[in-house]
Amino acid sequence: MKRKSLIFLVLLLIVPLFLFAGGDQEKEAEGPKEVTITIWTKAGETELWRGLAAVEAAKELNKELESEGIVLTVEAVQETAGWGDFNKKFTMASEAGKGPDILCTGHENIAVYGSTGYIIPLADSVEEIKAMAPEFDDVIEGLWDMTSWRGQIWGIPQDTEARPMFFSKTKLNELGWSDAKIAALPDEIAKGNFTLDDMIETGKEAIAKGVVEPGYGYWSRPKSGGDFIQYYMAYGGQIYDAEQDKLVIVKDALLEWYKFQRRIVTEGVTPKNFLGTDWGIWHNTVSHNNALFFAGGVWHFAEWATQHVQDIGGMDYLFENFGYALQPTGIRGVAAQQMSHPLIYVVVAEDSSGNSNQDLAIRLLQKMTTKELNTNHAVGSGHLGILKSQAEYTPYKEDRLLSETLYMLDYAFFQPNHPYYPSYWSALWTNMEAVQNAALTPEEGVAAVLEVLEVEIGDALIIK
Repeated sequence: MKRKSLIFLVLLLIVPLFLFAGGDQEKEAEGPKEVTITIWTKAGETELWRGLAAVEAAKELNKELESEGIVLTVEAVQETAGWGDFNKKFTMASEAGKGPDILCTGHENIAVYGSTGYIIPLADSVEEIKAMAPEFDDVIEGLWDMTSWRGQIWGIPQDTEARPMFFSKTKLNELGWSDAKIAALPDEIAKGNFTLDDMIETGKEAIAKGVVEPGYGYWSRPKSGGDFIQYYMAYGGQIYDAEQDKLVIVKDALLEWYKFQRRIVTEGVTPKNFLGTDWGIWHNTVSHNNALFFAGGVWHFAEWATQHVQDIGGMDYLFENFGYALQPTGIRGVAAQQMSHPLIYVVVAEDSSGNSNQDLAIRLLQKMTTKELNTNHAVGSGHLGILKSQAEYTPYKEDRLLSETLYMLDYAFFQPNHPYYPSYWSALWTNMEAVQNAALTPEEGVAAVLEVLEVEIGDALIIK
């Protein structure tokens, strides 16, 4: 009996040891926890580093995660669809709880996605986000304003850009301009000495003298885009009142902008029914030196060099034939401006993504925000960098396009982070298009804008 009791006591001691040993073996067999983070970006052929940066950054982050028993995999989904389709896809996926973990989007979507709960705030102040990581402290100070909404930081800058007016140096030469006069044009535009009126008159002269074909004196972008708001601002417009957190319409500036959009058609520097032109036709036309003046983005240079004029000299051909300047003012003597449109990375909420990887996503964004990875994107795509350290980083500093357009950020304005801004812009664009196509007079277009916005926005709108 004593012997049985002794055996029983030994078993009581041994069994737990086996249980613990078995638990260790089971844990060891499970291995590290595997986590997948999905990032969605809109990216053309030259913009793939928007997503590839996350893939590369994961390699660095995995070195830290090894001690935490985590292995991170990044799935980068790079969309080529237009922004409208891209935004719609994200909205539908978020409603279904199947969104990505990280989204690359325009900063103006913060208010919309934040108010619907699709994304989460990352910090309560600029000071707090900068203190989270040295990489975030390296971000150009002014760009944090574009990630802010209701006092919080909602995103990490991905890139920014300049949207200049391009001009054909060779066509101006043919028109009789000296090399010195052409070289001075960007400075004359910046000072307000060469205006939108001068641009139209120069385009008309080029057409009259056979330097360009009728309708090729000036080409804007062919489809809807925030770029057009630059002309409203050129005539003294105002978009937003930060103190009151309200959108603003300046009626006189809106009317002058609409008159400009109609005038470029009636005076023959832009073709009739131009708006809606296929992007492929637009790129081919302007990159092959068929227009005198045209509005675009610095990133278009990279696209033209690799996809449109690669067989006739690429970047060398572009620098030989084209110059770039700020968008001209509509008021003589007033400094020129240009709109910059930073893209940002935002972190998607758990309810919208179906995952609880938000903290890990923020750590990944830290590793993505480096001068090496961001310069890969900047140089390859023609976008301006977002880090202070990039200005003296050799691969960035030696890029001619980026170094020659960096000053344009000093003249930049931004679209506001306001939940009603999509409605605001939609009303302005819809009626501008109608005015340019002669479906409405400029005065009728202004009246239609005010009627729509007073209904859709109401007290969130200031009319001046």
